[in-house]
Order: sequence, then C-alpha cells, then structure tokens
Amino acid sequence: MSIWLHGFNATMLIRIEGYMESNEYIRPPGTYYDIVAHPIDRGRAIEVAIVQDHRFAFFYWLKWRNKQSEQHNPPTLISLDWHQDLAQPCELECEWLSMLNTADYKAVGFFCWDKLHALNDGHILAAAYLNLIGDIHVVQKQRDECPEDFVDIEGRKHLVRCYDSVEQLTEAIIGQEHDSVILDIDLDYFTESPDPCGGGDKLQLVGQDEIQACLDPESPFMSWIFPRMTGMTIATEPEFCGGLINSNHLFNVVCGTLFDPPLLSHKAGWRHQLK
Repeated sequence: MSIWLHGFNATMLIRIEGYMESNEYIRPPGTYYDIVAHPIDRGRAIEVAIVQDHRFAFFYWLKWRNKQSEQHNPPTLISLDWHQDLAQPCELECEWLSMLNTADYKAVGFFCWDKLHALNDGHILAAAYLNLIGDIHVVQKQRDECPEDFVDIEGRKHLVRCYDSVEQLTEAIIGQEHDSVILDIDLDYFTESPDPCGGGDKLQLVGQDEIQACLDPESPFMSWIFPRMTGMTIATEPEFCGGLINSNHLFNVVCGTLFDPPLLSHKAGWRHQLK
C-alpha cells in the first residue's frame, strides 16, 4: 500500500512540476480562458479569455501574439467599451515595457497587476507599444477626444480610431484589409450612464434585445469579425456595470448570444453554425 502511494505521489509530483513550469497553463488570478473551434475555420481553435480587470487582457493579447508567426502582422483590435482605455504609456511605463520578458508568462501576469495602470485604461497602447496588436478601433460611450495614431517601440505607426456606434465602425472597416482581428468586449459597454466616468448610481443596463442585435452573428459587424477572428477577450468590470449581479447578467446575455454550450462548460461552442 505504501509503495503504491509512493508511486502515485511521485507521478503526481511530476505532473504538478510540469504544469507549474509550462507557460501554456498559466493564467493570472481573476482570469479564465476557454478553447473553442474557430467560428469559420473549424479545423483550428482559438481562445476566448474572460478577465475581471480589463488590463489583464494584455496578458492574452501577448500570449496570442507569441503564437503568431513573426512574418504575420499583429491582429487588429476591435474594442467595445464604455471607456476609451487609450491612455498613453509615460516614459517610465515605456521603460518597464521595454524590459518585460514576453516569454515569461508568470512575469507578464505580474506585470499586468503591478505595472499596468490600476485604472484599467492603459493596456491597449501598452500592447501596441510592443506590437502585440496592430491598428486599434474602439467603439466608446465616453466623450473624450480620440488620441492620435500611436508609434511603438520600433517606430511603427498604429492607426487609432474611435467611433460612437458599432454601425459607424462597421461602415469604416468593411472593405479594409485586415488579416486577423481580436474582438474585445468590456461589459460596461452595455450600460448607459450620465456620469462622465461611467458607472454611478444612475446607471442603467442596455436591453437584452439591443445586446443580441449588436452581437448577432449574421449582422454586418459580426459577419466581418468572424472570418478574421484570432481571439476574443471579455472584461466583466463589475464596478462599472453596477455590481456583480449586473455584470453577471450582461455576461449571460453576451455568452448566450454567441455560445452554446456556454463558455467554461468544458465543451463550449458557437451558438450559430456559420458558413
């Protein structure tokens, strides 16, 4: 009996050590990801990551960029967010980014928590600075002026565009050449608030029908996204959704619109069979 237990424990120890040493299985606290078949090319898979603090999306964008061939351009970021999240990294933050070991996912996860701004508004241009993402298109409800195009660590220019609606974005991008796209959704996009910073006690949730129409797989917007999709991030941001109950409700609507079985069920799939 003791010999069997000894062998079992040794085997488990090997498995645990392998797990801890493997970058592939690392995920920062408060984040999850699921692997699903690509919505169009069923022969390959993509990841859908769920984060509470939006800045941790940086971790997954870096991970997916690392898996791309260096010959490919970084994916275009399409972000739906109440906030703009386009704060530019300062000189010190650029120095931190330049020293980041992008092959060490434990270090990257800690960097997201410790170095990216706690206001969750600097992760997009931080990712662009390292060329993890290419052009940037943000649909926002915040009234801030859109910043100018951004230059990364190697002097490459990243287009930055802001829109008032998904329809305006769709009109702008249809017909453009984009090899790959990351769809990024902050659930607070599906709220309405008179507060200039979002959230607040007068917040209201967007109706379920409106959310479903926005993410309808057969809509011009999602029909353009799906063939190019290389990953998807969802930020739950309960503080700006009016609390956990509201955030969970919005997640259920978004997830139910796109996935069946649902995300994190160990068998998630797209709700609609897409051609």
